[in-house]
Parts: sequence; structure tokens; C-alpha cells
Amino acid sequence: MGVERGIEGLRRILEGVRFPVTRDTLIDTALEAGADEEIVSALRAAPAAEYNEPNEVLRAVPLPDTEPGAHTESARARERDRRT
Repeated sequence: MGVERGIEGLRRILEGVRFPVTRDTLIDTALEAGADEEIVSALRAAPAAEYNEPNEVLRAVPLPDTEPGAHTESARARERDRRT
């Protein structure tokens, strides 16, 4: 497996995760799966919580607004706030 990058890389990593899972376990899993620093940093910035399913993680992880297809719910909200 190569280096995992962006939202698609995070989705691939989450496919192998047994839920529920803590943020710290997600970080360890991402590192073991070869995630790039961007994914690891985004996971570290997510709330320290227990996640019950992949979509919870995807909503919580602050991926960069500039990456096509990487817009999380929180990123879209920030973008809306900037426009108003």
C-alpha cells in the first residue's frame, strides 16, 4: 500500500477500522496504514471523542478547504460564513 492522502485515503483507512473507536486509536491506525501528515494532523485536530461510524469521523476531521472533494460539513459551514 502506498501513502494514503486526502479524503479518499481517509475513507480507505476507515474501511479497516472496528467501531466504536477513539480519536487516538484512529491516529494510530492512520499511521500504521501509511497516512500522510495531512491526514494525521487532521485526525489530531478532531475532537477527542469516541466515534461510532466512519461518517462521524469524516464530519469531525477538518480537512483542507482547498482539496477538491474534501469538504467536510464543518468546512462547508466555514465557507458559508466567509461568504456572508
